[in-house]
Amino acid sequence: MNKLQKILAYICLSYPHKDELSKARITKLVYLADWFSSLLDGNQMTDIKWVFNHYGPYVDDVVDSVSGAYGFSLEKQNTIYGTPKYVISYSGERDVDISEREKQILDAVIEKTKPLYFNDFINYVYSTYPVKSNERYSSLDLVSLAKKYKKLEQVS
Repeated sequence: MNKLQKILAYICLSYPHKDELSKARITKLVYLADWFSSLLDGNQMTDIKWVFNHYGPYVDDVVDSVSGAYGFSLEKQNTIYGTPKYVISYSGERDVDISEREKQILDAVIEKTKPLYFNDFINYVYSTYPVKSNERYSSLDLVSLAKKYKKLEQVS
């Protein structure tokens, strides 16, 4: 399992609302983990090159990494509005090999987002500095943006 798959497995195993782990939500959870890690430790957890596309921070890397990977499944379901969504789940080994620090950051992301319905979750993601401070379709260098954000916070 590569690093991103380990992170995704941990999220799938730890997130309390399994049916909410759509492609969009799980991708944004990984974005938040990378953002929190950039703020706290000065580096991303993954090597993803984030892009602020039409639907916020999104890349195909997340879904691509689980497609056909051992233990992962991608199941088509319907939202409460009847539109299709694809839910990612993991049924492999329970003990995922990531560092304690990575678990702390992922647990913080999960704790912060688990009570949020989808629209509130999206609003939270859109309220993060990388999204608020950049134009759509731009690359998001989270480490540089974290440094800039920390400097701005010191001034205010």
